[in-house]
Amino acid sequence: MSYLVFCTFDLKDASKQEYDNAYSDLAKIGLNKVIKSDQGGDVVIPTTSVMGTFNGNIATSVRNDIRSKVQAAFQRRGFSSEIFVVVGGDWAWGAGST
Repeated sequence: MSYLVFCTFDLKDASKQEYDNAYSDLAKIGLNKVIKSDQGGDVVIPTTSVMGTFNGNIATSVRNDIRSKVQAAFQRRGFSSEIFVVVGGDWAWGAGST
């Protein structure tokens, strides 16, 4: 089954370069700041958030796997962080701006 994973995070006392490194590490996992809409256009996820789709058997396993990968990536860089991961099965998303 395909799951949508949304991850938001905060790096404590981090520089712009450290945030850039975090986004790069997250992209390697499959969590991206810019994603394609169903109409094919690029959508930028709000700051300090990333999204991706992953296959798995149950949502809790996908959540645990992705959370562990994000934690490991941030620990390798020595980041002090807060991480919040949401996983949904029958999903839809939309973007907008004002």
